[in-house]
Amino acid sequence: MHGRVALGARTCRISASCGYLSHLGDGMTVEPARTVAAVLERFGSNFSAFSSAFNEGQYVLWLGSGISRERVPNVGELIGRVVEHLRFNIVEGKPGCEYRTALDDVMRLAGLMPEELASIDFSIVVDEWPLKARVISVLVTNYARVLDVLVGDDNPDDYLVWTGLDVPNTYGSPDLEPDVEHYCIAILMLEGLVETAVTANWDGLLETALNELTPAYGSLVRVAVSPDDFRVVGRRLEVIKVHGCAVRARDGEPESRNALVARHSQISAWTEQPKNRLMRKQLELRYAARLTLMIGLSAQDENFHTVFAAAAQDLARSWPISPPAVVLSEERLESYHQSVLRTTYGPTFEGNGTAIKDSSLLGAYGKPVLLALVLSSLTDKLSFLIGREIESIWGSAAVKQFQTDLLGLRDLAASHADPFDPTALKYPEILEFQREFAARLIDVANLALAVFRTGRMPTPGGGRYEPLSDRPAAQAVLNADFPSKQFGRFGVALALIGRGLTSGQWSAVPGDSRAAGDGVVRLVTSQRSARVFFVKDATTLTQLELEGSFDDSEGDALIVIADAEPPAQTRSPKSRFGRDGKVSAGRFSVASNITNTDSTDDLYEAFKLAGGF
Repeated sequence: MHGRVALGARTCRISASCGYLSHLGDGMTVEPARTVAAVLERFGSNFSAFSSAFNEGQYVLWLGSGISRERVPNVGELIGRVVEHLRFNIVEGKPGCEYRTALDDVMRLAGLMPEELASIDFSIVVDEWPLKARVISVLVTNYARVLDVLVGDDNPDDYLVWTGLDVPNTYGSPDLEPDVEHYCIAILMLEGLVETAVTANWDGLLETALNELTPAYGSLVRVAVSPDDFRVVGRRLEVIKVHGCAVRARDGEPESRNALVARHSQISAWTEQPKNRLMRKQLELRYAARLTLMIGLSAQDENFHTVFAAAAQDLARSWPISPPAVVLSEERLESYHQSVLRTTYGPTFEGNGTAIKDSSLLGAYGKPVLLALVLSSLTDKLSFLIGREIESIWGSAAVKQFQTDLLGLRDLAASHADPFDPTALKYPEILEFQREFAARLIDVANLALAVFRTGRMPTPGGGRYEPLSDRPAAQAVLNADFPSKQFGRFGVALALIGRGLTSGQWSAVPGDSRAAGDGVVRLVTSQRSARVFFVKDATTLTQLELEGSFDDSEGDALIVIADAEPPAQTRSPKSRFGRDGKVSAGRFSVASNITNTDSTDDLYEAFKLAGGF
């Protein structure tokens, strides 16, 4: 997943909302937020308390199949596979054929009238059945009972799971590639905003994304599938796989196949089985003590509801509460979602149901929500650091101005996360557009942070991600080694670029790790184009020059240095553009210029002058 999309070069406007209401059955309706820009707007209004708490690391992610729906088959496809597997293996003329008997048991779950059932020709493939859509739609709601159907006495109880679904190759395949959701979750975990991700998914896509993005995966992430896994200590992040892991089962680990939970008999008995006691207690603790964000999780399985109910007994939530105890990344509430809310808020749900549901329903699915959370969290960290650096110098009004300009930069980036006209593209093309944006975002963020910290370009197209901080910002600044002042000045520089973008002073083309000399970002006007590099200090600048990323004689380069420059290196930016007939790289020291100017406006003018604009 390393596509390209010019975030700053493409001109498009995305409306803040889709402008229509979702009316999908009897669930609660809400205006859907189907673009990243629309979700960010929601974070700034109705869900501002949630957004702030998330950026403080207060939420645990509870994940379901919705985050993997474009990488592994959805439930409907899988159920269709199971039905076709049974149909295909029927032996005509064999009395008591186990496959025909099992198929009859499955079809009874579809709720067809006798004459409808009799009309189905089992000699033709399921895809050609006139009643296929109706049959599959009903069986999806009974998927756990379908998978519990036994296929003769000689096949194991999990035959329809292991063989019918082909778990090793469907969910455990090493060829599966993470999607936008998995990469975004991985970034949020590496940024220290999510310590725990609880998932009902069998696939290893989140683990793959984490492993791709950080070389420290093995010492950083604990994947808990069995009770013994909770004994692993020293890992800052954890992925808890409630229903087992197909990757481990594929690799033949003992008991891993038996740990795959999908059948109704397993789900209904899960919380009472001794082998699951530790997992259950761990889940109850996280649900009771932390706030919950559910993404792609239908929450219809009985064992989850039992866990939530027990957690509520240990530490009840009462309405009103802010931030919300449970946030659902859905466009509508199903009955099982409402059951979760009723269980969580207990007696205070009565009489407050509408307000509670309003506080919980984000009205958006995983992709736009997670992309918005990544953009929001990075902006929030830099905004916090800007405040710490600028408040004592210029006061709160200046801090607010910089933060507003930084939000403008964020929103312009977000406007390129979705196609200008989705109706002009086919669904796979929209998915590829979003994947390219996510890949580009990862590459640009890693490029900017790597150059800023070290003066070195990251491995071209390497797919690694170095977080801004591995903790929420308020915690990161407590670490004496964290360069909080330098990152605050980095945020100021980005805010100045954001001001120029929103005012139309220039456009911006983000850099690319595969084009080391093009800068972290290129600012473009009708008269000038400048390659911008950000570094934290003079030592980092020297390393950048040694790397050959720029030459001081190149007039189209602008070097932004967080710290004050040593006196020997200080040169007036005015002499670089025209006064002596020579053109050389522009240089802008954020710290020095803050000292030498009196306001945000003066600093902006100094930045433009240094860049030759």
